[in-house]
Amino acid sequence: MTLEELGKEIKHLRKQKKWSQSDLEAYSGITKRTLSKIENGFIDEVGIKKVEKLLTLLGVEFALRPKGRPRTLEELQDGR
Repeated sequence: MTLEELGKEIKHLRKQKKWSQSDLEAYSGITKRTLSKIENGFIDEVGIKKVEKLLTLLGVEFALRPKGRPRTLEELQDGR
């Protein structure tokens, strides 16, 4: 997953929760400017702690899998 794809997923998850960027800023302590850059793929790098904090607030977690491995049925059903 690229950083741009991760940003799109964060945006999607935020909208599923019906949270604005202001809401997520208040919950995470990460500025709206940074959130916008992450969500729209306009950031070259982001700290892993920030990503971990956002994903935790959004109710998901990191999962590692071998590169190139086909997605599982569960992943396909979840739209990941």
